[in-house]
Amino acid sequence: MRRFLITMSIFALASGPALAAEPYVGAWSGNTLNCSAAAETQSRTVYVLRKNSLSLPAFGCERASYRKSSRGWSITASQCYGSPGASGSPGPEIGEPFTRILRIHTNGDTLRLTWLGFDTGPLAKCSAALTSP
Repeated sequence: MRRFLITMSIFALASGPALAAEPYVGAWSGNTLNCSAAAETQSRTVYVLRKNSLSLPAFGCERASYRKSSRGWSITASQCYGSPGASGSPGPEIGEPFTRILRIHTNGDTLRLTWLGFDTGPLAKCSAALTSP
C-alpha cells in the first residue's frame, strides 16, 4: 500500500504542471471590444493561440509547438495557410502550406507576438469562449 501511495504521489507531482494551462493559450486582441464583435471583425483583429494550433488575422496554422526559453516563448507553426506576411499585407510568394516561427513576449496581463518584420503590439486577453477549437 505504501508503494502505491508513493507511486501515486510521484505521478501527481509529475503530471501537475503539464495539466496547467500555459499563459499564452487564449484569444487576444489589441482592443477587447473586438473580442465580442461580429465574426468578420474578429477574423481581422483577434489572435487565437491554442495548445496545438493558432489562428491569426493574416493566417492560420493547423499545427503549433511551443517552447519556453530564457527569452520567453517561441512558436513553430506549420501547416499554415493564408498570407505569410504581416497582418493584412501580402508576404513573399511562397507555396502553401508554409511554416512560420513566432515569438511570444508577455508583460503582465498583455502579450505581443512578433515574427520577422512584424509586431502585433500589446494584446489583451479575451474571454475563454473564443478559444474552443
